[in-house]
Amino acid sequence: MSIKHTLALSAIAAALALLQGCASTPRQPEQPVESSAENSEPDLLAQLRERMAAGTLQRQEKAEEKMPSAAAEDTSRSPVMSVDAGKQQIAMAVAADYANAMGLMANNQDADALSLLQSIARKAPSFSGPLVNQAVILLRQKQYAEAEKQLHAALAINARNPYAYNLMGIALREQGKFADARAAYETALSIDPNYAKAHFNLGVLADLYQQDLPFALTHYERYQALQSKPDPAVANWIVDLQKRTGVYKAPPPAPVAPEPEEAPVAEDGAGTSDTPPAENGSTETPATTESPAPAVDGA
Repeated sequence: MSIKHTLALSAIAAALALLQGCASTPRQPEQPVESSAENSEPDLLAQLRERMAAGTLQRQEKAEEKMPSAAAEDTSRSPVMSVDAGKQQIAMAVAADYANAMGLMANNQDADALSLLQSIARKAPSFSGPLVNQAVILLRQKQYAEAEKQLHAALAINARNPYAYNLMGIALREQGKFADARAAYETALSIDPNYAKAHFNLGVLADLYQQDLPFALTHYERYQALQSKPDPAVANWIVDLQKRTGVYKAPPPAPVAPEPEEAPVAEDGAGTSDTPPAENGSTETPATTESPAPAVDGA
């Protein structure tokens, strides 16, 4: 197989994955790439401030507050969407427009992106990705009911799209439909149990909106475990909930290295010696007189 043929097949697979799923190809942990749908989810720093405002955490150092949360980049793997080889021709026909729409979203040109995604959805009605990303834009615009409608339409096309269920949870939560939001997140996790963002959002919902602290703790811990680089803000949340739920165990104290013993110092400041100086001031070791050997019987 030629290199050109291999690259063409890779492009087809990427286009199919994008159109069937969300805004990005599956993310590798060594090179995290944020998708547009993921960017619509609550920033961890904003959630941390929300928890602080609710009095659930002590305020952190000001310098830490100004630092963006490392896990806002989400260094976990994204869900991997199955690829339908039968849709290759349609995918390739709209792949360029779809990539252009993703670029517009990345640059916050949402009006142009939305128009282009609507056109793509008409040309490729068998793909859920264009509808999911229309919902992303609607979530950014705080049009939560409209986003919910788009996500229902996406799920009617692909009921196994975990991105759609995760974003559905956000849309429902923002409308105060907490029980339905929880069901949406749990459905996303039933499709991909290692979908870190769904664990995070489920933890936020249980913690801030439903006051189910043990449940929230479980999902924060799972989210953190899925990161290739643990997030310090979430680590603080975990400790906070562990303390409030009575399961916190303080880490053992670090062993303290013994301090080195200092050599005694003579009164005049000079170093000391086990051998006293000779009467003439010399510091040579005086000769020692050995005791005579005992007589041997019979000598």
